[in-house]
Amino acid sequence: MTSANTSIVLASGGTGGHIFPARALAEELTARGFAVTLITDGRGEKFEQLFPGVNILQVRAGSPSARGIVGKIKAIVSLIIGFFQARRALRRLKPAVVVGFGGYPSMPPAAAAASLGIPLLLHEQNAVLGRVNKLLASRAHIIATSFDHTESPDNEIANKMIYTGNPVRRAILPLFGRRYESPAPEGEIKLLVLGGSQGATILSEVVPAALAALPDDLKSRLHVTQQCRAEDLEAVRGLYGDAHIDANLSTFFDNVAELLGECHLAITRSGASTLSELTVAGRPSLLVPYKHAMDDHQRKNGENAVARGAARLILQDNFTVEEACRELTYLLRHPDCLSVMATASSSLGEIHAAEKLADLVEKCKPANSDNKNSGKAAA
Repeated sequence: MTSANTSIVLASGGTGGHIFPARALAEELTARGFAVTLITDGRGEKFEQLFPGVNILQVRAGSPSARGIVGKIKAIVSLIIGFFQARRALRRLKPAVVVGFGGYPSMPPAAAAASLGIPLLLHEQNAVLGRVNKLLASRAHIIATSFDHTESPDNEIANKMIYTGNPVRRAILPLFGRRYESPAPEGEIKLLVLGGSQGATILSEVVPAALAALPDDLKSRLHVTQQCRAEDLEAVRGLYGDAHIDANLSTFFDNVAELLGECHLAITRSGASTLSELTVAGRPSLLVPYKHAMDDHQRKNGENAVARGAARLILQDNFTVEEACRELTYLLRHPDCLSVMATASSSLGEIHAAEKLADLVEKCKPANSDNKNSGKAAA
């Protein structure tokens, strides 16, 4: 179906935190009979296999946060070019709604939608509006949020916010409601360490050393599964080997759902997708927010989980071997604490986020979208 009232455009940045929620919505909209197009930048090519049956278009984009005046000028020029590329694409596609997922590559198509009078829905993954979504918020019809207390710059924008949650990968959904089993006395303790796409080296440096410093009665029970950067892999393997800790290391795990379901404690960054999957799985976590995240959103995400009792948090600047060892010793000595955290984590899990988001898309879709968008496209 390719008529205007069944055409939906998704606009997303090219990183997993933006792409994965877009993928989940694309699957739900496709199941409802919509024709979906994803507009992103050149990085989106690597996610092509995640969007079967979805038309993927690329536009120019860049981040004005680039270093140096030349870099900033190039980024702005790219965004302007991308705006006109997206405007031409929207005139041709005549979508009923455009959904923006944040990231600078989402800005050209979202701004083009606003300029053409096409309803704009924004989805914010973090506990604070990202820069692109904040810039576009005044032009949006609805802002879907992943947290029930997302920070807003003013009341007008706050009134547009509707909580949906953050869509997660389908493989994670069956974990929802599964009973958490804390480590048995003298039994194996399974730890899952995930660094995410940015800044994982500190986890590779600190976590093995902290675990090696644990009391012997805890250390001997450990089984660690850890994601590492390729350049850190051999060094981390050596640290665990020297400490005689059983460890499974890789740069990438394609069975994250299985690993989440088995772990007693996750040690992770606090990106939105990571936290959403942890809460759907109902797993306790020790969070180390990436300190260079835009607008410090990882800290704010993590603090939300801590406030609900679902996690503990150590800021990156405080994440030393000594502090990590102290925190891990306490948590592993108190399995009842892990169980309480797991219950709190599960209470935050949202398994219907994709459906709720698709419902909002349908709510945004004007009844006369055929005529309205056709008229705009011809303008």
